[in-house]
Amino acid sequence: MIETSRVEWSALRSAVFWGGALLAAILVVALIWGEDLRFIHSSGNMEAVARTLREGVVLSDQSIGSLSFEFVRRENDQVIFYRGKGWGGDGYGYVWSPVSQPGDVRHVMGPWYAFRDDAHQ
Repeated sequence: MIETSRVEWSALRSAVFWGGALLAAILVVALIWGEDLRFIHSSGNMEAVARTLREGVVLSDQSIGSLSFEFVRRENDQVIFYRGKGWGGDGYGYVWSPVSQPGDVRHVMGPWYAFRDDAHQ
């Protein structure tokens, strides 16, 4: 009876471990896809803001489409959409740059680029 109980407990512990690992993986994938989907949904509204934003104007605490931003500002031919700090303390957001590709960014689509500022450098 004691031996059966140990086997059942071991199987239960294993099931909980693997179930937790699966749930964590699903959440990570959902968060990554969720950001991409919210960006795709919001990019048209973001572009409208980018086209009308004048040099020197800073928009603070903005919600555009399905995304929120700590600030949005124009720097020359680029508009920075700063989302804030991520889990690791890195700042991140998007750059609308129809003229040229900014440095240290990842191309998303069309004139859109994603950036991440490494807080550990």
